[in-house]
Amino acid sequence: MQQRKQKVQRISSVFLTTMALLLLAGCSGGNDTTSGAGQTGNTQAQTGNGTTTEGDSAGGKTLVIALSQDIDTLDTHGTTAISTEGVMVNLQSYLLKRDNEGTLHPHLAESYEALDDTTWSFTLRDNILFHNGDQLTAEDVKFSLERVAQDNKLVQHANFKTIQEVKVLDPLNFEIITDGPDPALPYRLAREAAGIFPKNYIEENGWDAFQQHPVGSGPYEFVEWLKGDRMTMKKFDDYFEGDVSEWDTVIFRTIMETSTRVAELMTGGVQIAASIPPTDLERVNSNDGTSIVKSDTTTVRMLYVNQNDAFKTSDPRVVQAIDYAIDNQVLSDIFADGEGKPTRTRPVPGTFGFDETLYDTYRYDPERARELLAEAGYTNNLEITLTSSQGRSYADSDTAQVIAGMLEEVGIKVNLVLLEASNYVSVRTNGENKELLLTGWNNTLFDSSHALGHFHSTYQPAAFGYSNPRVDELLDAAAVNMDPDSRAEQYKEVQQIVAEEMPYIYLYQDVSFMGMSDSLDYDPRIDQMFHVDEIKTK
Repeated sequence: MQQRKQKVQRISSVFLTTMALLLLAGCSGGNDTTSGAGQTGNTQAQTGNGTTTEGDSAGGKTLVIALSQDIDTLDTHGTTAISTEGVMVNLQSYLLKRDNEGTLHPHLAESYEALDDTTWSFTLRDNILFHNGDQLTAEDVKFSLERVAQDNKLVQHANFKTIQEVKVLDPLNFEIITDGPDPALPYRLAREAAGIFPKNYIEENGWDAFQQHPVGSGPYEFVEWLKGDRMTMKKFDDYFEGDVSEWDTVIFRTIMETSTRVAELMTGGVQIAASIPPTDLERVNSNDGTSIVKSDTTTVRMLYVNQNDAFKTSDPRVVQAIDYAIDNQVLSDIFADGEGKPTRTRPVPGTFGFDETLYDTYRYDPERARELLAEAGYTNNLEITLTSSQGRSYADSDTAQVIAGMLEEVGIKVNLVLLEASNYVSVRTNGENKELLLTGWNNTLFDSSHALGHFHSTYQPAAFGYSNPRVDELLDAAAVNMDPDSRAEQYKEVQQIVAEEMPYIYLYQDVSFMGMSDSLDYDPRIDQMFHVDEIKTK
């Protein structure tokens, strides 16, 4: 690893000096889907006199978790932020639940099956109670799923719009009818925004009241949310799966500054601290009573490649040269402590349709990069633009600078454009990027449809300019293919094609480092959800 770091130092000492300063300043963050989105309701929700006494849970056990970002709304139909869903999974329950390997299991549902290509039959468990004492029935499922499926103003609408109707048969039995075959529906029902809302409570009190005091059917019920400070929940005594957690109270504190978050962990103010940068790993590990726990994530770091005719990256030889010039393992060594897996595909292990032959591999060959550039007519005279956010996610601009150094080593002049978060999102969303744009996407659906949909010719043509009729054909067919085996093969073929044509140049699968008290026994989840009932004491 030391040899690799020395090689990067040769790329540009200026880049690495800047990187080190910024890393020590404690830049932190998640992935590109954790920025605030879809805020609905009031900026502060609370109960009683609006105060919280940390650790005061009538003599019970309290767990305190420090997060780098606050939740952005209590209405999970109005956000795509993992930082929000990671907290709200404790308050809401889902029809299906996914384990840490990506396997689906019944949760609120006792059983389910596909009756035909467009009809799914579900039976609920009996005696599921919401936190206000109301029984959860098929009417609540209908209310929740049809709301997000029919209201195109909701941020999560696109992920549920295939649901045409939820047909209630009786209080415990219902059918979900889709507007066409939707083999990914079970995965949708176990992910963000699929939590079931209480119909009667909301209809009687309104959404504003819900935003002040949300009600769910999860193992924890709401106490208060002080925006920018903390979310407090207490154990729900009538949870349908019983007494599943040893924590009477859980407090999610928002501590955006990395140094403060680490200090709170090391002094016992919190038992878990999320989003620890590599520069602080040794500090936490060497502290008496705390350790770093690593987990894979579904996020893959990558470069958008604009293949439209106006850009030099319309030449496949230029794109291949860029790929060969980048040392994926060096990037992982520096920005993920060597734990990020180089990859040539976006689906990760545990995702339906994942092609393992493209995982934990990369193509680094600077000499081949120079040969390809010469074949394309460029000998130290190719100039491209690389756009990145600055401070939106961990080490984003630093990563861009190191990549720029690698490209310049093979004779590519890079114009580096660093944008603050809102400008960056605007450029990416509107397809205003030039040759390259550094980004990262997660896939909490755990289905390849979510990860590979960007390669359809209809997806942001101005940003990609990528079009392959065979890829379109495969994606269209897989989207409605109810046979799992052939559907998986369709997605694997797409991955093989785009690995060569590279509308994305993949870098590595990201990892998450969490600081944790040695008194805890916890295996962090790949989907980055904090299921408090899974956190135990030794």
